Amino acid sequence: MSVPGATVADMTATEDTRAVAERYFTTMNARAWSAFGALLTDDVRYELPQTGERITGRGNYLRFNQEYPGAWQLRVTRLLADGSTASASLLFTVGGRQLVAVVFLELRDGLIARVTDFWPEPYDAPPGRDHLTEQAVSEQDRFVP
Repeated sequence: MSVPGATVADMTATEDTRAVAERYFTTMNARAWSAFGALLTDDVRYELPQTGERITGRGNYLRFNQEYPGAWQLRVTRLLADGSTASASLLFTVGGRQLVAVVFLELRDGLIARVTDFWPEPYDAPPGRDHLTEQAVSEQDRFVP
């Protein structure tokens, strides 16, 4: 496929970004935490605009995912990549509920440096993860679709 104005380097970067994004979701769903962690920068930043939470650092983000309650599963329904960014829509299943999420990934030097998750509706942060999170935005600035 030819994209007007795109260079081979641009297309290669996008292909690499897409491959990293695919591995990110595959390893997360498989709970292959070592392989998942290898895709993240040391200072990765994970943000949840609806709850106003931010998690900083590979270790904290790994723990957040490892400790997430329930027998959840995710399935990527759409994945787009462009340069060093990717976005995906997901079908997330937990406790008999199916939720749609939209995730944005930003890469730096081939690793994921920032993840922003958008969920279908605003909600209060669940208890038990405040040891990993900080308040990213004030209550009045929280994202409300």
